[in-house]
Amino acid sequence: MHGPVRARGPTGPGLGRVVPSYNAGMGSDMPSELQNLVRRGHVYARRGEYAHAIAAFGGAIDLDPADAELYFHRGNALAAAGQHSDAVADFTQAVEIRPDYAEAYHNRATAHVESGELDAALTDYTRAIDLTPDDPDPVNGRAAVYSRLKNFDAAFADYETALKLAPDTFRTYFNRGNAYSALGRHEDAVADYTQAVRVNPRHARAYLYRALSLDALDRTAEAVADLSTALRLGPTNPEAFWQRARVWSKRDEHEKAVSDFTWLLKLDPKHADAFNLRGVEYAELKDHVRAVADFTKAIALDPDDAAPRFNRGLSHARTKNLPAAVEDFTEVIRLVSDDPAAFVQRGYAFYEQHELERALADFTQAIALNPEGGRAYFGRSLAHRRKGDLSAAAADATAVIERNPKSDAAFNLRASIRYQLGDFAAALADHLAAVEIDPDDPATLNHVAWVRATCPRDDLRDGSAALRDALRACELTNNEAPGYVDTLAAAYAELGRFEDAVKWQQTAVELAPEGSKADYETRLTLYRDGKPYRDVIDVPAPEPKTDAPE
Repeated sequence: MHGPVRARGPTGPGLGRVVPSYNAGMGSDMPSELQNLVRRGHVYARRGEYAHAIAAFGGAIDLDPADAELYFHRGNALAAAGQHSDAVADFTQAVEIRPDYAEAYHNRATAHVESGELDAALTDYTRAIDLTPDDPDPVNGRAAVYSRLKNFDAAFADYETALKLAPDTFRTYFNRGNAYSALGRHEDAVADYTQAVRVNPRHARAYLYRALSLDALDRTAEAVADLSTALRLGPTNPEAFWQRARVWSKRDEHEKAVSDFTWLLKLDPKHADAFNLRGVEYAELKDHVRAVADFTKAIALDPDDAAPRFNRGLSHARTKNLPAAVEDFTEVIRLVSDDPAAFVQRGYAFYEQHELERALADFTQAIALNPEGGRAYFGRSLAHRRKGDLSAAAADATAVIERNPKSDAAFNLRASIRYQLGDFAAALADHLAAVEIDPDDPATLNHVAWVRATCPRDDLRDGSAALRDALRACELTNNEAPGYVDTLAAAYAELGRFEDAVKWQQTAVELAPEGSKADYETRLTLYRDGKPYRDVIDVPAPEPKTDAPE
């Protein structure tokens, strides 16, 4: 499961627009105390000491409550301090004193946006446009609001107007890029972000957002480059680390993803999603000890999030800690009772523990929740086969193929079931269908070679074809898979090349685990005696037919 990503909402032109200095308009007869308060207010605002700025401008207002600019300046300081409702009140006072004060309408609109009052913002931006039709800022601001309201036709019209008024304006390209991105028009978004960084090459967020669109276009190398630039410009930007880690993961560069998630966690030690996704990266690296530790931290930070618990269950299953896996998947089911994936995974855990009835129940529930998914049918087919119900197993394998005709695993599964049922021709046909899907899958090649080398039916055996496929399977696995080497020896024996058969069967015996050596040695004895191996299948007896009652 993924972590929280900041919304790509449009950004307004910002508060505190440049206006003529209040001091420049002061006559020499203006009280020095008022002048000092205004000067201090601006100094504090530039320093980011907004509480002091608000107090200074407030003192000035007490001395001259009829001056619109004093309310405008305090409104800017209030907005910068995040006190948007109070800022709106000051901008309102400014326009009541001076109804043609376009900057105050503009900044009140921006404060309305920050408060979520988008309709009020539209009204104020429109009033500012009416008062100063040649000013691109309120046009751009209104376009950004239209974008938030998903009125993209109006937004793009305003962006076009803003660019005609000021062709090289960063905010307009940036905000229009955001709008294109929201519509999934990522090529257009990339073009606008590129113009934005041309105008302002040190704007980290423009590189970050361009990276997101590049990633959506699967241009991941370029996305990484942009995210790296964003981090050079803002080395403590957690979102840039988050996004670059995700792109590294997409590129299967898991160690780099771990590194970026680690940096993010240094910046935000309580980022549950980062722990979860770093755990996923550790799992991809087969470091399940670290993976489980990270999933456990994510669970502690957010006990109601099913994703890290599900992922921890997967790591437990892969390390054969099946009781722990069952426990985790059971908790996921409690948290998200309509998620078929948790039932599927718990079903596989039960299957591995040979609790076949419970496995069948979970797979059946997963199918009920998602009848079009193939994975639950595949698992239920395995459980039916292990239980000995080969007809039901074949039916479920067929259901997988119907839902995913490109599943070579499903064709191989159905082939193995049909082979057990004695339908050797159908089994070979299924294995060959799997070869068509993936001609270089060593397991499939081994299946086909085994049938052609050892099948009880003479007309289905083909020693030359068996040898070709067995050689390829062994080549793909560096002659290190004992089962594949065993098949290679059987193919040589089918061709009467018993010296080669003995040689390779001896290798298979050496590679085989202790529990399988006796079976392999039986075939070695046959080849030494100059005899090929013929597979022996105990085909289950057909169900007796019964007449239906009258």
